[in-house]
Amino acid sequence: MKNITIICPIYNEEENIKIFVETFSQIFEKNQDFSFSILFADNNSTDKSYDIIKSICKNNDKIKYIRYSKNYGVMKSIYTALNHIDSDACCVFDCDLQDPAILLDEFITHWKDGYEIIYGKRVKRIESFHLSVLRIFFKKISFWVRGFNIEIESGAWFFDKNVVSEIKNCDFEPYLPVLINGLDFKKKSVPYERNDRKFGNSKFNVFQYLSYAADGLVSGTTKPLRISIFISFIFALFSFVSSVYFILAKFFLSVVFAEGVAAIIIINLISFSLIFFFLAILAEYVGKIYLSEENK
Repeated sequence: MKNITIICPIYNEEENIKIFVETFSQIFEKNQDFSFSILFADNNSTDKSYDIIKSICKNNDKIKYIRYSKNYGVMKSIYTALNHIDSDACCVFDCDLQDPAILLDEFITHWKDGYEIIYGKRVKRIESFHLSVLRIFFKKISFWVRGFNIEIESGAWFFDKNVVSEIKNCDFEPYLPVLINGLDFKKKSVPYERNDRKFGNSKFNVFQYLSYAADGLVSGTTKPLRISIFISFIFALFSFVSSVYFILAKFFLSVVFAEGVAAIIIINLISFSLIFFFLAILAEYVGKIYLSEENK
């Protein structure tokens, strides 16, 4: 009998933990051909989440947990949890059940068909207007940076043990969808409509979303570093042209400047252009180091 582990990252989800366990227990009962377990990854919750999980674990040896010394964020907690399992497959679900638990049935069906990475593709989601606009803006920038779309997004994921083994051999990537998207395994998306959160409030605010988006834009690509090189060249060109102008204006066009102003401006422009130029070179080397580590 093959075993499947459900990974659930949590932070202050005291209202949802028991419902999460009950909901997935019903799904488990319908799939008697597999052995299931749940692993909670607690990001040092400050409410009663930890006590609730400990109480549940005492009565059910199929439910386990790991607890971090501080809140490392959802991506780090998932990555660490993946390194703590030894199953034939695993699935990642958020505790709020906005990603329907019934997706697990479809994931298993596609897994049987030979797919090794199965992920939920949200076709409809309930969220504020400004978050929708920011999400569209992020996807457009991400496509411009990489030249292709990252279809896998945070949400419900299903991985074969071979995928988990490969992830364990990779360095941690702050934006896991980029890492998963780059793995050479047979992938399948499952479209679904995301539910509204029934209990508790989301722990993500706009600033956390922006931080998460920033991780996504710089993960797996050196194009932002290349942008800094082009900007440095533009600034250097501007500095050179400005320096030539001040020299011509001072000595040939008889333009009067306050004493020492022209010299100070020229020195500053040349100095800044040189600084930006060498920083751009440094950025290029850092980018090559990053890519070499990514390709190992």
